[in-house]
Amino acid sequence: MLLGATLLFHITLNYMDKNIADFETVPLPPKKIKKINSNNPIIKVNAKDRNTWMLVEFTTGKTIQISEREAETDKIGQANWDLGFSRTKIISNGGKTNPFGKTGIINLGLVNFDDVKSAPKTGYVQDHRSLGNLINKELAGWYNYRTRTHNIESKRNVYALKLNNGIFMKMRILNYYCSQKDNECRSMLCTREEAACLTIEYVLSQPGSQQFLDTLHVKNIQSQKNLIE
Repeated sequence: MLLGATLLFHITLNYMDKNIADFETVPLPPKKIKKINSNNPIIKVNAKDRNTWMLVEFTTGKTIQISEREAETDKIGQANWDLGFSRTKIISNGGKTNPFGKTGIINLGLVNFDDVKSAPKTGYVQDHRSLGNLINKELAGWYNYRTRTHNIESKRNVYALKLNNGIFMKMRILNYYCSQKDNECRSMLCTREEAACLTIEYVLSQPGSQQFLDTLHVKNIQSQKNLIE
C-alpha cells in the first residue's frame, strides 16, 4: 500500500509538472464579502498603505489620500476632511495635526449607539504630538490586539465628534478587515491583505443642532437624494 501511495504521489507530481500552465491559469474562487448590517449610514475606508493617510469628509463621503510627508505640510490644511486613517492610526483635523482645523473628539465608551441622541456641548479633544507621532488620545485605544493571532479587534466604543464644519457626528468602528469579521480572526491568522479596511457606522446632526438624526429621517433623506440623482 505504501509503495502504491508513493507511486500515485509521483504520478500526480509528474502530471502537474507537465501541465503547470493549466494550474497557473485557473482562477481562484472569488472571496465572499461578508456584509455588516446596520440601519445607520456606513462608510468603508481603505487604509492599507501605512505610508499615506486616507482623509475622510463625512458630510460628503469624499476621501483624499495624501502621503505622510504631505501631512506635515500646509497641504493637509487645504483639504476638507474630518478624520485621517492609516492602518490602525487615526488623526483628526485639529490641534497639532492642523492648527487651523476645528475637529474634536470625545470617547463615550461602550454604550448603545442608538441611545446617543445628542452630542455633548463641551469636552472635545484635539490632536497632539506624542513621541513624534500625531495622535488623538480619545481614539488612540480604539482596538484590542490579540497576541495569539495578531489580529485587530475593534472595542466598538462610540465616539462623539465636532467636525471641522461645525456639524456634530457620532460614530463607531465596526470592523477592521476587508472580507472577514474581527471575531473570525480570533481563530485564524488574517493576512495583511485582509487588514485595514475600516467599516465605520456614523450619524450626523443637522446643521446648527446637536441632535442626531434618527434612522427613519436618514433613510428619508437618502431616498430623496436617490430620486434626485
